[in-house]
Amino acid sequence: MSQWNDPVGRFLDEYGRDASELLGADRLSKPGVFEGEAEFIEWKDRAYQEDKHWTFELRAEDCALLVIDLQEDFVDPSKPMCVPEAYRQIPRVKELIAGCRERDIPVIFTEHTIAEDATGGYYEWEDAIRDGATKEGHPNTAVYHELAPRPDERIIRAKHTYDSFAGTDLDFILRDRGVKTVIICGTLTNYCCEATARSAFSLHYNVVFGSDVCATNSALNHEATLRTMRYGYARVMDRHTILRLLDEGDHLYAEARAKRDAEQAAGLATA
Repeated sequence: MSQWNDPVGRFLDEYGRDASELLGADRLSKPGVFEGEAEFIEWKDRAYQEDKHWTFELRAEDCALLVIDLQEDFVDPSKPMCVPEAYRQIPRVKELIAGCRERDIPVIFTEHTIAEDATGGYYEWEDAIRDGATKEGHPNTAVYHELAPRPDERIIRAKHTYDSFAGTDLDFILRDRGVKTVIICGTLTNYCCEATARSAFSLHYNVVFGSDVCATNSALNHEATLRTMRYGYARVMDRHTILRLLDEGDHLYAEARAKRDAEQAAGLATA
């Protein structure tokens, strides 16, 4: 069951407000869409759940797959920073990687590493990192062995923070290959995957966020990230949908774009 049922009640609880404090229809309204703040909150909640497929077309020739931080330290259940769902998702990720390789879509891997002279406060935030997890140069920072990057596939190894673009050459690599759309999978959903997606969007890449190939240690936070992605950063899709659209053409885009254009022509679009 979603943790986001009763959006008005959750809003009031989160901000310590009473229903009597919400703005009425005389102060806040959009005719035909919402009347008053309670309906406004419900309207926005629906927007967080809506996939905005009209925003861009998914085309194989525009894409690269980013496999974020699926490395021994985060996947192997014997390691102190293991994300169990990331371990379970390895077969799904392998399926997505294979599908992208078959379609000549570049696959790029990242490894989160902490250098002793570039800790950035990580030692205070995570005891396991202070004790040696994700230490630069350690074998456990390597891409998880089952994923087996090919010799011609780039691995971003000097990644010292959540964002895969920050301080790395990822942007140069993507632009050199003419990439316009990044497909994101990996771990953790709400840290490195989300940070990378946000940065990609800010750099004007289209973003596809894999809903069933990104993993974290909290279902609530996974869902929160998917909601944020849907609202203003990415098209959110599972791996089967991604691969099907790459093969068959992006009918979701075509249908949503036609509907959007018709609504805008009629003055009905509200997103």
